[in-house]
Amino acid sequence: MLPSPLPATYAIGDIHGEVSLLRQLMALLPHTPADTIVFLGDYLDRGEDSLATIRYLIALQQTLPHVVFLRGNHEDAWLSHWDGVEFTGSSLLDSTGALSDAAGGHIPYEVGHFLEETVLDYEDEHAIYVHAGLPPGQPPGKTADIDKMWGPHGFLISDYHWGKTVVFGHMTFDQPLLQPNKIGIDTGAYATGVLTAVRLPDRAIFQTPGKRSTAGAS
Repeated sequence: MLPSPLPATYAIGDIHGEVSLLRQLMALLPHTPADTIVFLGDYLDRGEDSLATIRYLIALQQTLPHVVFLRGNHEDAWLSHWDGVEFTGSSLLDSTGALSDAAGGHIPYEVGHFLEETVLDYEDEHAIYVHAGLPPGQPPGKTADIDKMWGPHGFLISDYHWGKTVVFGHMTFDQPLLQPNKIGIDTGAYATGVLTAVRLPDRAIFQTPGKRSTAGAS
């Protein structure tokens, strides 16, 4: 008998509070209970409703058997104000807008608890997944945490191969970046309406429709 094919992995790009787009994208994915879904980070800020986004992700965590939540630079910034019980710091609280308003004027504990459980990288049979990339020549285990979340020097222009494809978000593209050594799937959902997922190992792309914009950092 031929061996059964490996389960697929679906990686989802930066959401930035766009919970409606996330719901649309999840409905498009033909995933099975055996498949893994990896969220690449940057769940908060900028978009429609950060609190609803976090609550939706928590619900997915409770219902999907294989789901991974990576930590992006926006989660890192939030966690710098998290003391394990509540968020502190007027600059953060003043900037949260609709999130704190929807929560009755404060940021719920569930947000901080979810964020502190996010991970910096994930690896499976298909790829390495990290929010902002890896330094050329360095595996995840030898890469500084800040580089994984905020972006290492030289990653985007490097043709170095890490042994597996690196799937990342953080840098926005008009179209998903598909290269032999890396796949970038942040398509600026909060500005463009385009939230992107890629399926490994076949590199199939799934997207919500929307108007695209120019590339840049997020």
